[in-house]
Amino acid sequence: MKLSRYQSVVLALASSAGFLHADVVTLKDGKKLEGNILSETPTSIRMRYHLTPKIMDDKEIPRSEIAEGGILKQKPEEVEILELRKSFPTPDLLSAEKYEQLIQDRLRPFVNRYPGTKEAAEIETKIKEVQVEKEKVVAGEVKLEGKWLTREEAKAESLNIKAFTIRAAMLEKIEAKDYPGALKEFDKLNDPKSGNTASVYYPKAVAEILTVLKGYDKQIAQMILDQPALQKMRDESLTKLIEPDLTRVNDAIKREKENWKTTYEQERKASNWFTPYKYDLESLKTLSKSIVTEKELLSALDLGVITKVNDAIARMIRADAKAGKDKAELTKMGEAIIEGETAAANADAVSKEFYRSVFTNYRARHAYFAQMVNTPQGQTQPAAAGAAGGSSAIAGSAAPGTDDKVAAALAAASAGTSAPAGAAPGAMPATQPNGYPAQPGAMPPGGNPQQPGYPQQPQQPGYGQPQQPGYPQQPQQPGYGQPQQPGYPQQPQQPGYGQPQQTGYAQQPQQPGYAQPQAPAAAPTPPPAEEGMSLMTMILIGIGVVVLVVLLTLLGGGKKKKK
Repeated sequence: MKLSRYQSVVLALASSAGFLHADVVTLKDGKKLEGNILSETPTSIRMRYHLTPKIMDDKEIPRSEIAEGGILKQKPEEVEILELRKSFPTPDLLSAEKYEQLIQDRLRPFVNRYPGTKEAAEIETKIKEVQVEKEKVVAGEVKLEGKWLTREEAKAESLNIKAFTIRAAMLEKIEAKDYPGALKEFDKLNDPKSGNTASVYYPKAVAEILTVLKGYDKQIAQMILDQPALQKMRDESLTKLIEPDLTRVNDAIKREKENWKTTYEQERKASNWFTPYKYDLESLKTLSKSIVTEKELLSALDLGVITKVNDAIARMIRADAKAGKDKAELTKMGEAIIEGETAAANADAVSKEFYRSVFTNYRARHAYFAQMVNTPQGQTQPAAAGAAGGSSAIAGSAAPGTDDKVAAALAAASAGTSAPAGAAPGAMPATQPNGYPAQPGAMPPGGNPQQPGYPQQPQQPGYGQPQQPGYPQQPQQPGYGQPQQPGYPQQPQQPGYGQPQQTGYAQQPQQPGYAQPQAPAAAPTPPPAEEGMSLMTMILIGIGVVVLVVLLTLLGGGKKKKK
């Protein structure tokens, strides 16, 4: 079974007595020797000590040269725990697997080797702490810069967490002097499509990579100067060789060039940064140009402005996670939007355009959350405007599954612009004159304010929906009429419905922005309801009486003649 790195360290410590304990001898002149005391006599001690950090030496030290109380002997557990203490506090963004590895490969074996010691008790406490942190990670929490974020907070901070991870990898490569690798990591942060340029860690990474570029520029410039001399020395060395050494060296040079060439071609396909080769002058010059160009571009950035804007974006995203339920968070989100837009006004043209799209998106989201917060309980909530957190919007899309809706809302939310074709019905500017997103409930007399992407309120019969120039007309409920403005496409009406017009009545002038009530449609006046018998019934009865009288008269006259 393959051993982990931690297990290998533990075994190495256990197999070497010299590493399991350390002694310190302080001489009268103040010098300290660290190592292992091999033997002692009444007059001297023999010690194996560190002459340099990597070189050991044996020495017989007279007790007369040792300071009083200057011999300090350390137990193995006292030495080994020094390394374990370096593991705390635990690193940021550690996975549950790494926590378990730390416990099983390093902490638990130490306790098993030194049971009952105070050092073992200390590590037992550390094991409990690591277990608690591991459980937090399993539950979805994240440790960032020493602070724990809940699952919801971590979701809102996803952009900064990703950028933090990339920057950490960049710093690790800088420490290892792997400058091409560090620059490749920075490219991930510097890609505007990723959205990482809106992270709070981006301006920090810019400052750090600029320091790298300045030093790297000097290093490559020196390699360019040295290349002709190095090539000459190599060629002269070859002239002095004889067979078979000449063939062997030439073959080694050829393999070296081929290996570098393969690596160079692969690296160039993915990035401007590649491993330099001191014998290839043209590639060194190409690399130098890339360094100079990158350095000039990054030096032109106003990191102070970027820091302020990105800090506002971070606060905006955090508030976004709860803004649809909490008015205080909604207020924080609105304030962060205003602060970010104000600071972004001083950014360079490219950054300004990027920030504009970000804040426009979140203005639309703020307006949506405002209606959610202000909608009375029990009423229908507006259609969702995207998942909370919103980091995907920074990366180039509004939110998973709602790109088309949010895209329409974005255009309509821009102050002073009109909604594009296909925008959501009712899309209106999302800002008021004071710069804050429009709030629901501020209804002009006779009008119905519309928020971007929100469902329209049903209209009362006979009343129209005020239309703003440049915005698409609202769909009407069946049976209601839509007043038409010149130049706007007419809305299709349901069969049997429409706007009734009065004949002979002058139309009332319309006030800008307000809907005027229309006179109800004229209808035939029904005859008044009668009490008792109708007129026709009475006429019929009268006719019947007359006929009866005539018949009786005729019958009476006939009887008299017979007598």
